[in-house]
Amino acid sequence: MHAGSALPRRFTGRGLLLAGLAVQAVLIAGFDLRAQPIRLTPPGASQPGASQPGTEQRPDTAAPAQDSTPPIGQGQPGAGQPSAGQSGLGQPGGIQTAPLPAPQPSTELAPPNGKAPAFVSQPLSAPDPAIAGLLDDGNGGLGATMWQGTSRAQAMQALGVLPAPVAASALRDLQRRLLLTTAQAPVGSGGTPSLLGLRVEQLFRLGQIAAAEQLGTPQPPDLKDPIFRQLPFEMALLKNDLAQACSLAASALREDASPYWQKAAVLCRYSAKDIAGGDLALSLWRDGGGGEDPAFNALAAALRGDARAKVESLGGASPLHFAMLRAAGRPLPKDTLDVAPPSLLVALAAYDKADAELRLSATERAVRYGALPAELLAEAYAAAEIPEAQRAALTAAIAGGKDKNARAAAFLYQSTKAANEPKARAELVRRAYDLAMARDLLLPTAAAYKPLLNNLVPNEASIPAAPAVIRMALAAGETGTARLWRNILMALPPERDNAGEIAAEAWPLLLIAGEDGEWRDSRYEAWLAAQNDLPVAQRHARAAQLLTLAEGAGIVVPTERWDSLLNAGAGAERKAPPVAVWRNLLRASEAKAKGETVALALALLGPNGSLDADGQSLATALGALRNVGMATEARQIALEAALLRGF
Repeated sequence: MHAGSALPRRFTGRGLLLAGLAVQAVLIAGFDLRAQPIRLTPPGASQPGASQPGTEQRPDTAAPAQDSTPPIGQGQPGAGQPSAGQSGLGQPGGIQTAPLPAPQPSTELAPPNGKAPAFVSQPLSAPDPAIAGLLDDGNGGLGATMWQGTSRAQAMQALGVLPAPVAASALRDLQRRLLLTTAQAPVGSGGTPSLLGLRVEQLFRLGQIAAAEQLGTPQPPDLKDPIFRQLPFEMALLKNDLAQACSLAASALREDASPYWQKAAVLCRYSAKDIAGGDLALSLWRDGGGGEDPAFNALAAALRGDARAKVESLGGASPLHFAMLRAAGRPLPKDTLDVAPPSLLVALAAYDKADAELRLSATERAVRYGALPAELLAEAYAAAEIPEAQRAALTAAIAGGKDKNARAAAFLYQSTKAANEPKARAELVRRAYDLAMARDLLLPTAAAYKPLLNNLVPNEASIPAAPAVIRMALAAGETGTARLWRNILMALPPERDNAGEIAAEAWPLLLIAGEDGEWRDSRYEAWLAAQNDLPVAQRHARAAQLLTLAEGAGIVVPTERWDSLLNAGAGAERKAPPVAVWRNLLRASEAKAKGETVALALALLGPNGSLDADGQSLATALGALRNVGMATEARQIALEAALLRGF
């Protein structure tokens, strides 16, 4: 269980503040989701589900009495239900619930003594905790009926294969919306893990820690998922509040002696200098089948005071591992950034004992996984201290492709922000694009550069930088800026600094983004001509990718274009999609089961969160999303896939 969260506070100077860990979940006000409402039935009115000996039941031909009390989760603003535009994460109103089904008409019973009682109270069934959410139709939810056509078991299985963490922002945004949607619970009996608990855990793994905390607080009394206890504990560790964390761990251990809490006891006992207690907890963990965790064993030895203990890896990294490392005063292992989940990346970005470049790299990766907002990456780049004596050497190293670290990225950002001349600024954007692609950080880099791109004026002197500017603008969601630059190219003579070829190569991206209308054979032919330098097999494979992504975005591609690739024997990918996910996605999409379709499409598109699915998976998943009304989302995913593939 790992994750991070979006952080509203700012980085200042060299110390990157752990802003996201200070985000407090909005208090859930207005009503208790788990309360059992009582319906008061006036004399003579029907009592649903009641029966008495010796009384004959008869059909109730009169219209059932209307209850003026709105169901839980509905009502007027200020009474537990936010007004339009106020609901959702970080807004007043807290958790929303889907509308409850109206009570069914029941039989009317005659009192045995001929007199009606003053009132009869009858408890209604408590709402299923699974209906809780933070998003509805007005702020990005997928619909209250998104689980219609899906059983609870199928919903659990579909949510269980969601990828995490997720680097592709279009996939991550859709996955977040799926997990946060207020919706009627799917049919079927609950259990452990529960549907709500699984959603909270997946949000935490995804890096949406504030949302996970808000959705999972308070713990529903009838749900026993470990996540509801573990989440507050790990949050306290990430905030470096060891006293609070150990208080929570002690309370949990009294009711749950599982290996997870035995490991927590090791941290707390050794940190309190209770060596005997720590030894006992460590022994209980090992005897209880805690499993292999070499990093934990090394950290436990270091925390116990063994100077010979070597912490060479943070494999299996979690907030607990990091808390032990911090308490032991040991330096970070070399593999820390590679194994850290989003939540730990956020903590590392503010870890004052780490060097400045590691903190900057942690910030980059946290933004990549959506655990920090892009604005904080821009601030971290701007705040990075680069001595004047190093700037000339950095310029030469970046130009030669020799420096590809976070410091180089910060230097380029600072230089771009300071440049006043349009041609110089455009050239710096080009270098930033090349560096971002080389480091697999295009989407977070583009988001950080978004304000700079808006102020970048195209002119004839900037033509060589146009391909990078167009791609950075599209990655940042600035389609208008990309279209403006492409139009400038098309207005120039084609031979002018290869303006015609540059415009042709940009066409697929603008087409998929919805900025170039319908398919045009002439522009496809021009794009193909621009690929002539590629080997034949690679050129045809690239064409097959383009056709797949275009159709995935809802664009009608002439059949003849596929025919030409078939005749060339190109475009056939050897990798096959996971058969079970693929087959169930087809079933769910055909049944219009929206929630299940979205979950399985996400699993098929990015099994490792990087949108590197094969052609068949892309075609199937994007088509399934369009089939359940998610055409806009399918188009955005197709555009990101094209950008990340270097189109």
